[in-house]
Amino acid sequence: MEVLLVEDDADLRNGLLLSLRDAGHQVHAVGTLDAALRLIERVDAVVTDVNLVGCPDAGIRLVAEVKRTQPTVAVVVMTGYASIPQAVEAMRLGARSYLPKPFDIALLLAQLGDIEAVRGLRAGMNGRGALAGASPAMRRAYHQIDVAAASEHTVLILGETGTGKELAARAIHRLSHRRSQPFVAVNCAAIPRELAESELFGHEPGAFTGATGRRVGSCAAAADGVLLLDEINSLPMDLQPKLLRVLEQGEFQPVGSSQPQPLTARILAASNADLAALVAAGSFRQDLYYRLQVLEVSLPPLREHPEDIPAIADSILGREMPAGRTCHLDADAMGLLLGRTWPGNVRELANALRRAAAQAAMVQSDGYVIIRPEHLSASGGEPLAFKEAQERALDDWSRRTVAAALASCHGNMAEAAKRLRMDRSALYKIVKRLGVPC
Repeated sequence: MEVLLVEDDADLRNGLLLSLRDAGHQVHAVGTLDAALRLIERVDAVVTDVNLVGCPDAGIRLVAEVKRTQPTVAVVVMTGYASIPQAVEAMRLGARSYLPKPFDIALLLAQLGDIEAVRGLRAGMNGRGALAGASPAMRRAYHQIDVAAASEHTVLILGETGTGKELAARAIHRLSHRRSQPFVAVNCAAIPRELAESELFGHEPGAFTGATGRRVGSCAAAADGVLLLDEINSLPMDLQPKLLRVLEQGEFQPVGSSQPQPLTARILAASNADLAALVAAGSFRQDLYYRLQVLEVSLPPLREHPEDIPAIADSILGREMPAGRTCHLDADAMGLLLGRTWPGNVRELANALRRAAAQAAMVQSDGYVIIRPEHLSASGGEPLAFKEAQERALDDWSRRTVAAALASCHGNMAEAAKRLRMDRSALYKIVKRLGVPC
């Protein structure tokens, strides 16, 4: 792994340089902030002193610049006792951890090993966790997941029902340094309104009628791991300011308790609704929305990346089949999948494949199961006729292409038409017919 080492003490810098090289890392060792800034695009991790001679806030400035330009690069801050407040500030800006001097080199090597392991996980994935597909839309989502995994900020995961928001949250957890800690998911829409506060924060005995014992809430259960608040758009209005306070103060208070407890878990939130529209309608707090949306992961609906259906189908069937059995779709069955619109997105596709695989396995006794069109006939309704499916796919492609051209030309119709090499009147007709925003 390529490591940038930033330390102005020449003896310490050379000692660390030799130790990191002995551990197998490629090391760029520098003693100034300017030299470090020239190298951050070339490295996988940065180890920096928080203070450099002539630049007492060098570490903080370096962390801010790394996270602005190379958000997946991990930063470890070294600090003397007197500089611990600055190290904490560097952590707030996105540094992975800090090491108080003097420290055992084994601690630094262990942290770099953990960073390298995460990068190896990321590089070895075709998707992220259980998410699959290699379309531009999914690659954008993977990049957002990688940025979120390298940070400690709150994350808002957006997407229609069935697009895989919890899978994205689990991928963030798995790729982060918290992956050995718990992952706790809470569906805010499934909690009875009167129990929502207790579910999140816990309660003490006698806190309310029926509270006969102490309950550990989700915030405490997540410990040092990750807490996902799914369907955050369904969180009751009277609980929203309490959640906002938890996020801002870093502590929560169980119902019936007078003692706040520290929040050590990282918070992720997911929504299948447009939170900005809910804010405008007065049904979601604007301040909470902004506090949750520090980082954002946006998952596309399946209709916007149908080219990923074969990869998604293979991934689903690979997970679902029992040991010793493999399952694949023949060409005609795959054609049926590609011809459907999947309003329920990947979840609907997964359920259709589970039903089809179960039907196919009943009549194919050997270890190799082939799904054919007749196994899909009862899954997801009737497929579209070929011509209709072709027209719909063309419309989807046209909508995405025209929208991208208009966005890059800042809504200038003439410039977008020139870029697309088409007549402006023809472009206008497409925009009007398909409802492309401009």
